[in-house]
Amino acid sequence: MLRFGIVGTNVISDWFAEAVASRADATVAAVYSRATASGDAFAQRHGIASATTHYEAMLDAVDAVYIASPIIAHHPQAMTALAAGRHVLVEKTMAGSAPQIAQIQSAAAASGLIAMEAVRSLYTPAYAAIRAGLDRLGTLRQASLSKQQYSSRYDAFRAGEILRAFDPALENSALDDIGVYVLQPALDLFGLHPDTADGASAYLHNGFEGAGTLTLGYPGTIVSVTWSKITHGVTPSVITGEDASLVIDDLAETGSVILRPRGGTPETLFAQTPPAPGNTMSGEIDAFLAQVASGVPDPHRTEVTLAARRLMDAHLARPR
Repeated sequence: MLRFGIVGTNVISDWFAEAVASRADATVAAVYSRATASGDAFAQRHGIASATTHYEAMLDAVDAVYIASPIIAHHPQAMTALAAGRHVLVEKTMAGSAPQIAQIQSAAAASGLIAMEAVRSLYTPAYAAIRAGLDRLGTLRQASLSKQQYSSRYDAFRAGEILRAFDPALENSALDDIGVYVLQPALDLFGLHPDTADGASAYLHNGFEGAGTLTLGYPGTIVSVTWSKITHGVTPSVITGEDASLVIDDLAETGSVILRPRGGTPETLFAQTPPAPGNTMSGEIDAFLAQVASGVPDPHRTEVTLAARRLMDAHLARPR
């Protein structure tokens, strides 16, 4: 049984702890938090034996670390864990820059360890249905992938209170938090290296990137990805070929995938009650445990992680 340590006590960490609790092949052995009270409360809430404010002490008690701290802390925490011989599952986005991600991946490879980015939506039955459905669309021509999620913390920002979720000093952005849900599927499904990548973002008064769009150009195909933390989206994502289209209600928490043939009858490829975010973590945990067991990382997913971050770096560096 693999022993996880969790870094961070936010809601994503709650989801992860709950997902691991239902498994027989893994357990959460420890939690690390900078604040004693929050760490103790988290441990009590999930029946975790150890809570500590000392990161290195937690590493002594675990086999792998799930890192769900602010993005600015991902790189140093991952590198420390790898140096201690621990596998790392790092919440998206893996790090604040492509060079940092490359360093994490290189350190893991050199030590025979696994460093995987936790993008839960890429490891679900719904996403498998999307991938399978592409073969029925004919020649792919266009895609519009969108994830616009009005942040629960944005009302506070509008009222003058800047919480951590909207603090660019922590390497936060809407692209990092929400955009990854559309950018990574775009690269996974259409190719890691688009010929062109053009776009723009809307920035808030404190410099936080709140929403944006990228248009990726491939030979014969155009892919648009749109994301936001400051608006609520009402349009689905659509992938269009010459023979049919796929309509996806939500790329992160997918409730339906519908095939719409040109001139034909729509066919439901996937349908379920839209899941709570925490209920979509089992697939990524399966993938991580399989890689740990084999000692071999998934080369394609590793490339997707790095290629996406390179595009993100270039986009966020555009003149405003």
